[in-house]
Amino acid sequence: MQFTASGWWCAGAVVTGAVFGAGASALTRRFLRHDRALAGSWWLGAVMTAAVLGALAWRVGPRGELAVYGVVAVLAVPLSVIDWCEHRLPRALVLPQLAGVLAGFAVLCVVRGDFSPGLRVLGAAVAAAGLFLVLAVVSSGGVGAGDVNAAAVVGAVTAWAGWPQVAWALVVALALALLLVLALRRELRFGSQADKVVVPFGPCLFAGALLVLVTSG
Repeated sequence: MQFTASGWWCAGAVVTGAVFGAGASALTRRFLRHDRALAGSWWLGAVMTAAVLGALAWRVGPRGELAVYGVVAVLAVPLSVIDWCEHRLPRALVLPQLAGVLAGFAVLCVVRGDFSPGLRVLGAAVAAAGLFLVLAVVSSGGVGAGDVNAAAVVGAVTAWAGWPQVAWALVVALALALLLVLALRRELRFGSQADKVVVPFGPCLFAGALLVLVTSG
């Protein structure tokens, strides 16, 4: 079996993702309020991050964007696990993630001498955060401050590819959240808590961004 250059590139991304994912699992354990052996395990973080980075490397190739996407992916995994387990997105992880995206794209803008994608990134981050802020007010707590920050990250990271990607990422995230609500309500339909279903929005947002980036590049 002979590997092509792109094959080696993807393999390297998978290995890198596994290493960084295993390390980032320490953040999962640090910010989980309750001890959860599976959620905080190094191998879960390694496998999830390796899969995400491998998919992105396959689609994006050896371009500078992959480094920015990688920053998002490495922190998105512990954030998604924490949100799935405890329905919260710690600002101590989301805000550095957003800062990493903005800084990374700013560097690409300077290196390439084109600042229009960077302005789009800033606009999309503000627009996505504003949309989720409205949802937070309308839903009376159904959408939290962490979701607003995560929406800014997703808006920023997908805006580099274009405004349609931003819209599709948010639509996919909302669709995934709706599917989770329906699934949980079906599971709890005979219980007293069927009308009090709470779903983690963070994993839906990051999954929406990943799907859009992988399908659009």
